[in-house]
Amino acid sequence: MSAWFSFLLVAIVAASALALREANRSGDQRLPLLRVVSVSVLAGVAGGRLGHLLTANRDHYLSDPLALLRFWEGGMVLYGGLACAAIAAVLTARATGGSLRRMADAAAPGVALGIALGRLGCLSAGCCYGRPIDWGTGIEWPWGLVFLEGAVPEPLRGVPLHPTQLYAAANALLLCGLLLWLRARQRWDGQVAGWFLVGYGVTRPVLEAFRLDLERGFLLPDVLGETISTSQALSLPVVLAGVAVLVATRAAARREGTLGFGPRASAEKRLRGRIEVALAGHRDAQGARGF
Repeated sequence: MSAWFSFLLVAIVAASALALREANRSGDQRLPLLRVVSVSVLAGVAGGRLGHLLTANRDHYLSDPLALLRFWEGGMVLYGGLACAAIAAVLTARATGGSLRRMADAAAPGVALGIALGRLGCLSAGCCYGRPIDWGTGIEWPWGLVFLEGAVPEPLRGVPLHPTQLYAAANALLLCGLLLWLRARQRWDGQVAGWFLVGYGVTRPVLEAFRLDLERGFLLPDVLGETISTSQALSLPVVLAGVAVLVATRAAARREGTLGFGPRASAEKRLRGRIEVALAGHRDAQGARGF
């Protein structure tokens, strides 16, 4: 798992660097974001391990509790890490007094980049493996990936599998590019973060259809069988959370008079927008009293 851990470190550094670059480009202070990122990384690692405990190797961790601390050996659940990192980011941003919406927008492309690099670590370790490449078609497609060792179970070693790790990495890298494109065109704070949640939540179930990593389990297996994986089930609330972020942050920007300004609008312009909204509200109140 040493290669997997190396990719994890590279992913953290690359994601943090991109987030700080985006904060700098939009004129935000980098130190508060760095504090949020540092705490979120620690929380994300802990959440990823906790997710693995809850959905996968419970017996292993119960027999060897200290294994939970040896995260460099592998065993992470992405959604668990994202959930804990998000909670830590909210609490830390409030403590630092920074704008959570602006920090989330700056960090979102970096998170997608980190996911892409992390999936390359999965490839090196053989985890998150795919179904046999001829699954569903009877055709052995030429890009099948063969594992001879690693986390792939013995019966699947030597069998051409869907390279789901590369599918996931390409998906996250594409999402990163789209978020950077949107970042240059966004119209309100929180828009990029919301679309990250929607984009990843929509595409993850498609990727799961090609995976054969069964240890994460399934939703209601006694009723539905192996139809909906745990990650597919968790994707729905992620999409709904993204939609809620988009709606709530757009409404907040409209109230503040900053809708349409984008992340690089000057502080003076934003202040003028807020003043105009306040004056409009004052004039409406005066008119109502006069009537």
